[in-house]
Amino acid sequence: MQNGSSMVTWVENVDIQEKDKELHPKLRPFVESGFAFGARRWISTLQQEAERFIYSTGINISPTDSAISPEGRRSLAMTAKKMVISFCSDTCNSTYHHWTSSNKSRQKNIEVKTNKRRGDPGKPPGLHRTAGCTVELISSQNRVFDYLSDIQNRPQWERMSSNSLVQELARFSTGPDPRNCISVLAFSRHNEILILQECCTDATGSYVIFAPIEKAVFQSMLCGVDQDIQLMPFGFFILPNVSGSILDGTLLTMVFQLTVKNVSSKQAVQVVTQIVKDALQKIMEAVN
Repeated sequence: MQNGSSMVTWVENVDIQEKDKELHPKLRPFVESGFAFGARRWISTLQQEAERFIYSTGINISPTDSAISPEGRRSLAMTAKKMVISFCSDTCNSTYHHWTSSNKSRQKNIEVKTNKRRGDPGKPPGLHRTAGCTVELISSQNRVFDYLSDIQNRPQWERMSSNSLVQELARFSTGPDPRNCISVLAFSRHNEILILQECCTDATGSYVIFAPIEKAVFQSMLCGVDQDIQLMPFGFFILPNVSGSILDGTLLTMVFQLTVKNVSSKQAVQVVTQIVKDALQKIMEAVN
């Protein structure tokens, strides 16, 4: 176009198999509506990626950004992208990574499913147990996203930051909406472990994804040093709950994982399941 922008027209044909047992019943209306894989979603993704490139390379800088060098922004953005891709892979169902129900009795509509993984690229060595759950909330997508992305609310639902002061050490936007950002958080109770976090939202969905990183690694990334680090991400997908053509609340999916150490695999399942249950219960009480 004459102003230097591009106009993109996207046409998508999505075929949903009616007997697809792998599709979660709560997510079927979202998929069938076109929000999940329709043209609107892909256009939003394309726009997000373009904005992310411009902002993470320092071409555009938001007034709320921390003073980070272009090299530091690039290094943090690359690691955050790796984290998001890893998290999305961890939540997928497949014949290799199959999810099974971990609790026979449902606790206030919270049914947690788990899987086990070993030897995944980019993960710490050992056996990993992952727990995930999707719940329906009456609150809007924006309300839930704003609550989860606000670091002051974090001690209310997260064990690691419980009884701890949360501080934002670094932050830069990945788009014109300042809520879309990459940040690094510190907790007063954990001196050497930080949290790398990426938040992203648009009309078709949102996510808040984070992973622990060592303080020394963060300091190297600020200097632009690329770090091939092992990440264990966890976090949330926040999707509009679609009923026909009407948006009716939010679908919140939480996924948490840990490396099995000094406990049996069965005990690890119990621990990771309880973490997800407790967090979701507190979030539901806060936003509903």
